[in-house]
Amino acid sequence: MDKQQMVDMAVETAKAAQIRDDVCSRSVLIGLSSILDIPDEMIDASLNLLGGTGAASGSCGAYCAGLLGVGLKFNQPLDDELSNPALKMEGIQKAIEYRNRFLAAHGTVLCPQIHEKLFGRSYIFTDPKQEEEFLTLEGHEVKCAEIVADAARIAAEMILEAE
Repeated sequence: MDKQQMVDMAVETAKAAQIRDDVCSRSVLIGLSSILDIPDEMIDASLNLLGGTGAASGSCGAYCAGLLGVGLKFNQPLDDELSNPALKMEGIQKAIEYRNRFLAAHGTVLCPQIHEKLFGRSYIFTDPKQEEEFLTLEGHEVKCAEIVADAARIAAEMILEAE
């Protein structure tokens, strides 16, 4: 399988998981797990990033999960970083590159602003009424799958470019 096929597989796996489970953050890591060895515990823990990081309407959960995938590939063990601080900067530069690519695609990393673009309004998940409106909004998981796909694609491309 060539690199583009691997990217496509990660994207399609992530989109399918989002449509099936409606968990943007976990879906990105499920997609990336098709090309990167991601510990199951990391995928499980990523559930808490959904809905703007802990359902708090902050940073997009898909964006955050993509950062985790990039970090898993490029960040060095803490002991190595402590003995060589330049290694930390290399990991940070990859995080910034991922952020810039995501921003170029969406103009924001914030869940409510992405909602505004996708649905014409934002939803604040700390407001139970708005959260319920969002969760019952027909097709929201499919529209969110567009963002999941981009987060997985950007991370997968970065991961595979390094190989």
